[in-house]
Amino acid sequence: GHRIMMGRWEALALAAVFLLVGLQPWALVALVTVGHRIMMGRKARRVGGMKKNIVPTEPYYAIRDDDDDDDARVGIKDLSDEEERRRRNDLLRTPVGIRMDDKATAAVEDIFASTQEEAKYDVLVLGSGPSSLYTAALLSRAGKKVLVLCTDLEDASGCVAATSANGPKWDGVPFDLQSNDISHASKQQRLLAPALCSTTDPQGGIRLARIGSERDGFAHTVLSIPGCGTDSHNDAVPFVLHAGGVQAIAEDAAAALGDSWPASDGTAGESNSAQYLEFCNTVNATASKYYLDKLIPDEVNKMRNADLYQQTGIRYASGYLNKLVPLNGHVRALLAGMGMKDENLRPGMLSMAAHVTNVSALCSSEGLCYPVGGPRAVCKALESVVLQNGGKVLTGVDLKEFIFEEEENDGDKAEERKKKSEPGKKGDVDKKDGEEGKAPPAPQCIGVALASGREVRVREDGAVISMLGFIPTFVMLLNDDIRTKHGVPRGLPALSERRPLLKVLVGLRGTADELSITGADWYRLPNACRAFDETNPSTGEIQLGEIGIGRGSSVDSANDGGDNGDPSASVDNADDIRASDSAARRGKHSKKGSARRNKFDTGVSWIKVSFPSAKDPSWHDRYDDISTCVITIEADDDFVTKFDSKPSIFSNHKVGTENAERMKKRVLKDLYDNFPQLEGKVEFSKILGPIRAGLSHKPERYAAKGIRPETLYPGLFLGGSDLTVGDSFSGAIVGGWLAANDASVHRTPLLIICSYRSTL
Repeated sequence: GHRIMMGRWEALALAAVFLLVGLQPWALVALVTVGHRIMMGRKARRVGGMKKNIVPTEPYYAIRDDDDDDDARVGIKDLSDEEERRRRNDLLRTPVGIRMDDKATAAVEDIFASTQEEAKYDVLVLGSGPSSLYTAALLSRAGKKVLVLCTDLEDASGCVAATSANGPKWDGVPFDLQSNDISHASKQQRLLAPALCSTTDPQGGIRLARIGSERDGFAHTVLSIPGCGTDSHNDAVPFVLHAGGVQAIAEDAAAALGDSWPASDGTAGESNSAQYLEFCNTVNATASKYYLDKLIPDEVNKMRNADLYQQTGIRYASGYLNKLVPLNGHVRALLAGMGMKDENLRPGMLSMAAHVTNVSALCSSEGLCYPVGGPRAVCKALESVVLQNGGKVLTGVDLKEFIFEEEENDGDKAEERKKKSEPGKKGDVDKKDGEEGKAPPAPQCIGVALASGREVRVREDGAVISMLGFIPTFVMLLNDDIRTKHGVPRGLPALSERRPLLKVLVGLRGTADELSITGADWYRLPNACRAFDETNPSTGEIQLGEIGIGRGSSVDSANDGGDNGDPSASVDNADDIRASDSAARRGKHSKKGSARRNKFDTGVSWIKVSFPSAKDPSWHDRYDDISTCVITIEADDDFVTKFDSKPSIFSNHKVGTENAERMKKRVLKDLYDNFPQLEGKVEFSKILGPIRAGLSHKPERYAAKGIRPETLYPGLFLGGSDLTVGDSFSGAIVGGWLAANDASVHRTPLLIICSYRSTL
């Protein structure tokens, strides 16, 4: 819909209101009363094309009665428990969405439109996985007709399915490629409920199961950090994280790493780890305010003080670690690993905001949970909401670029442009005083063009929401001419893309019990390796080394400077980012980055090993005696090249089969070295990638003003984990919530402030 932005007169009016309230207390009472009446009035009337009543939806496993003219459905009350179980399992064996190919031509023909008048959909959502479907379901609940376009993948859940070529029993078996472990599950259920709720269940039939078992204390994560728990910097003693919260982690750190014990009454006591974890939880408690501010115009945010999360976000994590945990290098390494396990980024390059969010997630007293039925179950439920509200979910879509509609210029300007373009005639177009260098208004985004040449447009006042990330959106899908003329979001040129990933899918013969595997993810974290601390013999002072500098540490982060001590050190929030914006607009790019090679080293480099099938308690109801394993590594320089462009990005190589097979063998050797019981149990393996992984978690990401759902292009919005924290189910869902709200809500500056506190 049309968006109401704050102008100068609105800012002055708002300032006058604040002045009046400060001078006259009675004015505050009157203002609150008027604001409350306006809010109640908004709730009572139809807003922006939303339905007066939300249409209830049936659970995703309900059976449609297609013979009934009223489209009645047989709910779960008409199914026995066994019938319901079979129905769920049958659905979960099939991918989410309709494959966009020749067979589906008739089913997808209505999505194409050459004009907005012909368009059938209000909103396009680009992306896959639970966050994309969640965004679409929220908008569907709000009365919008939503079309979800999933690029590349044939399954909108974000899973990749094995084929019959891997063996008959593997045909269609899903491998979960994304991070779908859920922390603080009770909070996430409240956030998911508005999108999932059905006529019979507030959670739409979706249940969450704790990872692990009572036998292992619901262990969910294993961190192998070089030098942590051992005297040798080349060895590691794995540290197991399980349910129980701060107290459990502190007790384990005291027993294994020589930290002080927490107090018996449940407080931190003298425990360095407990004190630090509680500090991180305190900072993270202000994160919701920071992210909600992304829905508020900058003019309003400038009048408000920065919250604690925002202040730490532009600072490096290493400074806090060194200041708060100076005496025990083993504990410091453990906390560094907890703060960034999903990117090979050392604390001296890592934003403290991402650090505290990751630490807080692992401190959840509930442990980590996983959807029963995997991400397919969540996405089936969300897809059902979209379908029942007139939408569609399509997969395998090959996008080309966004479609824009630029405002028509008046005749004089058009004539001047025509004269300037004629051969042999040169000259500058006359400009009014004060307009020198002023960028023209950005055009309206009205849809996307496909690689096939066909176009998908939204209705007038519709929206396009990209869940693909900032780099694919503004570097790959934005037309070069449009980008050069109008630019990209503020601060984006100063940011860096995370190194792309390779995924090795491994099909295993046997159940989780037979293979002695659990749902706990296993990480090797050279980016958190214990620092080489030294004691000054004359003064006795400890000179702290830098965490994460050693074998296997990232070449990218090692070459990028950073900080290693002062918690007050931060990125420049203005000049450097502004200069990068200007250089990007002028099209200035340097070529290849550092000459130092980044190579995967077996037994040394960053790696994650996950067993998604072991996390899902319903897995063996569908797939008898097989299990899945997904190994994640960073793509080395044989697969990608880093460019020192603005923003800094990676280019993928076309890698031959022989090189890919060699890499797969090295990764499998790493698997067998750490899980020797799996040797001889592998039925097939496959390497995928490189896969783009979003923005790097450096402080510049949290300083950039343009990292918000609304873009400078009307009608184009961003969602997903690039708005929050990457490799996080919770972060991606919050990013989807922000995008859905920003794309659909009509707001005035005053109403934002009145509703903001109630949102918290």
